[in-house]
Amino acid sequence: MEVSYVCQAASALRPNDDFVLATESFVIVLDGATAPAGVDSGCVHDVPWLVARLGANLAGLLLREPRAGLVDVLRRGIAATMGEHADTCDLENPDSPSSTAVMLRCGAQTVDYIVLGDSAIVIEHSAGHGAGAGASAGASASSTELTIAHDDRTAHLSDYSVRGVSRLRNTDEGFWIASNRPEAADKAIVGSIPIGDVTRVALMTDGITRLVERYGRTWLDVLERMDKYGPREVVADVRAEELATPSGTYRGKVHDDATAVFCRF
Repeated sequence: MEVSYVCQAASALRPNDDFVLATESFVIVLDGATAPAGVDSGCVHDVPWLVARLGANLAGLLLREPRAGLVDVLRRGIAATMGEHADTCDLENPDSPSSTAVMLRCGAQTVDYIVLGDSAIVIEHSAGHGAGAGASAGASASSTELTIAHDDRTAHLSDYSVRGVSRLRNTDEGFWIASNRPEAADKAIVGSIPIGDVTRVALMTDGITRLVERYGRTWLDVLERMDKYGPREVVADVRAEELATPSGTYRGKVHDDATAVFCRF
């Protein structure tokens, strides 16, 4: 697997809460979430600390146990990270620092994936092989198709107030994310595809998925653009769209940290 990526902060004036770790056999992408201003997270650490520790713990498990199920890896990675600050932080706080989690792994027979939180994986592969749990497939050519694993539960919340999001975090009525509940891993989108059938994969945080969700691109458009011009061009596309969009058009940040990863098989 050949991997290229860009992980760009929303602004040079603040830390990048995204995180990427890639080897020849797996990719980990995390997107940390900062508590809103004025909200006590109960944690003495910042979000970059959380994603760095979670990423390291996940990578360690993938290296030591390459055949472990990805749900189990994510569950144990969350638990291990909690253990590193349980003595100093209030891990019962629902606003404890959190992160999306995406992993792609090349095994001997299959390409395995998992998505928790509002990030996405787009996998191009030979037609006729079903997608994993929670994924959707769309035709990209007569002999290939796309499997899209995209956890969009944050787009369907009943309450977007600060208190409402806090109440809905890590619940079945809201959304699940990697934070202080290891069982969140059981709510992730997971799947496997025969490795010989996979041709290209794109992984992205919600700083990139807004190209599809807001700006009218398709998943295939994003994959093709990464392939032809590289991940940096896709990040540039996002920034251009953000600058061209009138302020207040969309809920949330005008600019977000943006991570785009392209894998060729």
